[in-house]
Amino acid sequence: MKWILALFLLGLVWSALAQYDLTDVDEEGDDDVDDNVQPVDDNNQGNRKNPCNFKECKRRGQTCILTPNNKAKCVCREECKIDPVPRHMVCSVKNMTFDSECHLDREYCMCKSMKACSNAEAKKFRLDYYGECKELTRCEDLEMKQFPDRMSNWTYVVMKEMARCHQLDTEYLDLLKKATADDHHTDAILWKFCDLDIRPHDRKVSRRELLFIIASVKPMEHCLVPCLNLDPVHIEDKCKDIQSRRQ
Repeated sequence: MKWILALFLLGLVWSALAQYDLTDVDEEGDDDVDDNVQPVDDNNQGNRKNPCNFKECKRRGQTCILTPNNKAKCVCREECKIDPVPRHMVCSVKNMTFDSECHLDREYCMCKSMKACSNAEAKKFRLDYYGECKELTRCEDLEMKQFPDRMSNWTYVVMKEMARCHQLDTEYLDLLKKATADDHHTDAILWKFCDLDIRPHDRKVSRRELLFIIASVKPMEHCLVPCLNLDPVHIEDKCKDIQSRRQ
């Protein structure tokens, strides 16, 4: 049960930042850049249906534009907003800092689309974590041992605050009562674990379900990734009753 507590952190940031999906889709589509297309301007479309409303651009860094014959086409973004604010910066898995996630994805898209890419590493660009790249220190044995306790306490505080603001789903109120009665607040961890176990609902939290959480928390908690690299944690049927109540 000890390592279940460590999973708490993975759900904490999700509540505050869940508006973005970090799932890294790396399609090899055939939508290359075309110089004879125009960006979509909804204000000039009048009552005509915009074909881009029905076009899904799957590659990171792409946007939809209209061809001269009014066809929707996905191409790499021409530019990203210049706003060098530290909190908007991101670090790639190649340890390169970008002004924003838009800049990272645009670089990736451009190199995927260009046959003669000047930076072969760009084809492997992917978000590692939010914020400027920094040296992540090693998680020492003692820190790893303390990781579950500090995370469980943190989760419990968040759970109580959400309940106070009436933002906690009613099916979790019973877990909050149990967590309050338990010095280790184990049920607070279970709350977030079940909340994350969605796609797929298989009573375990996969890395795909945790991508956004990892990117958000990694620079602040250097024991997170080492913890995830341990054997996967399975919670048999503990989420079953909660999930059934949500349906």
